[in-house]
Amino acid sequence: MRCDCRCDMSFEGISNIRDLGGILTEDGHMVKRGLLFRSSQLTDATPEDIRKLREDYKVKLIIDLRTKAERELMPNACLQGIPEIWNPLYSDDIRRPDIFRLDESDILMNRIKALFMIHADEANAQEEARKLVREMVLEEGIDPDYYMSRMYQKFVNNQIVQKQVKQFFSMLTNKRGGAILYHCAAGKDRTGILTALLLYVLGVSRDKIVANYKASAESSEDAVEFLLARMFPETMDNYEAYRALASVFFNTKTCYIEAFFDALERDYVSIDNYLQKAIEIHVDNIVRLKTLYLD
Repeated sequence: MRCDCRCDMSFEGISNIRDLGGILTEDGHMVKRGLLFRSSQLTDATPEDIRKLREDYKVKLIIDLRTKAERELMPNACLQGIPEIWNPLYSDDIRRPDIFRLDESDILMNRIKALFMIHADEANAQEEARKLVREMVLEEGIDPDYYMSRMYQKFVNNQIVQKQVKQFFSMLTNKRGGAILYHCAAGKDRTGILTALLLYVLGVSRDKIVANYKASAESSEDAVEFLLARMFPETMDNYEAYRALASVFFNTKTCYIEAFFDALERDYVSIDNYLQKAIEIHVDNIVRLKTLYLD
């Protein structure tokens, strides 16, 4: 299944940026072009990049899904008048259970959290996260697909994640003119989950959602390299080997988003029931979103 969305957007300092426009729904409609953009972080965006977003692509709102620490250590470039809303999908602190509810035996998820906590704002927390990542990537017989699929499944029932997903849809529903760009760090996991749910609400088939996810993942290599450089700087012993080992966890395979959908259907019977019960997206919201974003 090929991806129908626009993939030819060219920017100097923004990677993995894509227009959702052009994707066909199951009932023959199409996502409008030029209204919904997804990307990696805008840390290296040039003034010309921001001008293009503002003037050429008419972006009127940017939604940042990153944590507080990520934003502080890698702030977005000056957005030159484009409003920005911070809507973090989860919390920073690796030492608290805010991201995932763990039981004492679930060491797996504690390690997965470490992948996303490298940017913690305290030096000891950063080193704790790196230590957990080093242990994880060197573990004999490790299965990255299993680890990452479990992480995607953990998003389903987390109440903080549900709250932020609800807020994301509220912003899209209440939009008044112009385009919206939303992003996380590499533009593949947090951004990928929200895109999958959005496309589902708009009536896109699961096959096409997975194809879009795969295409965006394949475009995230530059952003991933940037994150790995921050995770394992050149001042660290054996940094090249650690980067190579850790990179397998930043690959994005379709089995991850499939695991997310499977968990939704397992825990909520259907994706529609999850959207209604956990995210509180009802029929009138869906009608509004389709009116705004479909031709």
